[in-house]
Amino acid sequence: MRSWQSFYEILKFPLCVIFFAVCLIGSGNLLTNSVYGVAGLFDNETVISLGELLIKIGQFLVVNFPLLFIVRLCTRRGGSAATILSALAGYVAYLSTTMFFANPNLPSTAYSSILGLSLNRTNIVSLVGSTHYPLQTGVIATVIVSAITLWSFSSTRKKTEYGFFSFVSKEMACVIRTVFFCVVAGMIVSYLWPLAVVFIQRVVHFIAVDTNNPINLTLYGITERILGVMGLGTMIRQPFWYEMSGGSWVNAAGISVSGDVNIWTAQLSANAVTGMAGRFFTPYYILNIFAMPAVIWAAFTLDTNPMEKRRMILLCILGTAASLLWGTLLPLELLMVFLCPLLFVFHVAYTGILYMILQSLHIYLGYQALDTLTLTARPGSLPEFISYLQYPALARSLIGVAIAGIITGLLYFLTTRAYFRFMAMDLFKTGSKDLVINAVIKAAGGIENIKMTHSSIAKLTLSVYDPSKVDLQRLKRLGSYRTYENRAGFNICFGAPSTMIRQGIDSAMRDAVREVNQL
Repeated sequence: MRSWQSFYEILKFPLCVIFFAVCLIGSGNLLTNSVYGVAGLFDNETVISLGELLIKIGQFLVVNFPLLFIVRLCTRRGGSAATILSALAGYVAYLSTTMFFANPNLPSTAYSSILGLSLNRTNIVSLVGSTHYPLQTGVIATVIVSAITLWSFSSTRKKTEYGFFSFVSKEMACVIRTVFFCVVAGMIVSYLWPLAVVFIQRVVHFIAVDTNNPINLTLYGITERILGVMGLGTMIRQPFWYEMSGGSWVNAAGISVSGDVNIWTAQLSANAVTGMAGRFFTPYYILNIFAMPAVIWAAFTLDTNPMEKRRMILLCILGTAASLLWGTLLPLELLMVFLCPLLFVFHVAYTGILYMILQSLHIYLGYQALDTLTLTARPGSLPEFISYLQYPALARSLIGVAIAGIITGLLYFLTTRAYFRFMAMDLFKTGSKDLVINAVIKAAGGIENIKMTHSSIAKLTLSVYDPSKVDLQRLKRLGSYRTYENRAGFNICFGAPSTMIRQGIDSAMRDAVREVNQL
């Protein structure tokens, strides 16, 4: 568990970058969207250009977030330039290999022009006639390339200067080895990944058979959220958002429109909302406007340090505003995966339940998309929700979403607090929690050496009388992936269990005081 929690510390910076990228996309949408953006208020080419620029920058960062993870994971070994360059070269080699060796007959959603890579001129007979792109494997590529790069870096550190290839430096040897094994890995993935693609396609076909069935919508919600955090959301979103799997509708002119997004947009334009489109987007409004802000403020209330809370309140306000205005699902979901996996499981399951309930009650609110880049789409924002107030036919759905949102926000707030206070460690009451708490007290020099405690969702702070009595190595063995000292005391990063450990120490301190008073 300590190793998994350490990924939160390692990947915290890329998560901030992803949040920044989401904010860029959202800000760009507010500037350019003709439905709820400022573009509808005045026609200014400079403003629209700025908005599109922000969208392009944000889209690149979000689409390539697996690469951000690769670079950060590979710099944890002292930030060596060799690991960074090796990782970049290995990633390109891996993607290029899948472009050449992957089955060209897979669904279009299985491929993506990652980093602009494409193949349209070749002498290979089987690839002539069309443009080919790398396989889209999302975070699978992150795991493969990062593991190969770190292994290559470690092995080349042992390279002797008197071998047959002694003229090759250790840094260059790391790059060569990384590229070679990434090519091998790309070939293996090219032959194995189609099995995963076929499985996902079967799930898509199963759901598409009857999209009126609440159970099918539940499966869609769960699958969509899981694939979204893996960087593979396009594989399930594209068929339902823009293709026949999302249904079809014939307008008054006799033109058939396919895909939930296209149907919703066409029906709103014709003021002919039938109540059949929008089912794949309704939960987004509840999650973005109510659930994610509730998670943010629940985490804020768990921080017991007044100084830290004053420092973090502006961030919470900005995070809430971002969630309301354009949604912050991806960065917050990734944070849950690395910091509190069980809370992410709850979130995924509850999302599926939301799809089921909303479908059963026939409550639908759709999404008017400006483009077909599903990975960077921002459905379910408050401005879009407000824009639908002008449609009387949507009044029932708007009220239903608001009621479900209030209930969901309260549930997410209470569940988040309950998770960190009672479920983050020793969920099955095996007694390991008490053992860890007692061991942390001993590592801190005993209960009599502890002056004050504070905690947040990822960090325990101990203010002690005698710092020399603190056993840092023992704290590391107990699960701390980082320990450092500042004015507040020793900051010990236990991850999600930090709050429960602080509560246990506070209880032990009260018991000690009670015993002294009795004497």
